[in-house]
Amino acid sequence: MRRPWCVALVALLCLAGCASASPQDRTALTRPDLTDLMAQLQRNPIGPGEDLRITTLVESREMSGLLVQVRGSLPPHFHKLTQEVVCMLSGEGLLRLGADRIPIKAGAVVRIQAGLVHTFTNTGPVPAVFFVVTTPRWDEQDRFVVKEP
Repeated sequence: MRRPWCVALVALLCLAGCASASPQDRTALTRPDLTDLMAQLQRNPIGPGEDLRITTLVESREMSGLLVQVRGSLPPHFHKLTQEVVCMLSGEGLLRLGADRIPIKAGAVVRIQAGLVHTFTNTGPVPAVFFVVTTPRWDEQDRFVVKEP
């Protein structure tokens, strides 16, 4: 024999439990990946002998958020699958996108589509620092170096 009042009571208790959960409890279920970009930069500085340092800050199956530091130049390369949104946080340099050479400095934001050959040369006295979002997730295997003629 069915007891509709039991089903109603269970449903009411579940709703009451959800309603009484503290905001912190509900936030824990939906909390986004969160990191302090400047603190990560201090904890992961580019080393004296390094030209490039990449630190993963946030990541999912679909995307990555990376802290990228460049002391010298990146080799020209492209990604077959990955597109990037690059935000220069500090420094200055020359960004090459295909045949275009673009001087950039802190505050510049650019989207680099998959398949486009690109590179960056630091022209300043200190390492250039970028926050880069990639889709899909960053995969070093999707980085193809191009030999210059």
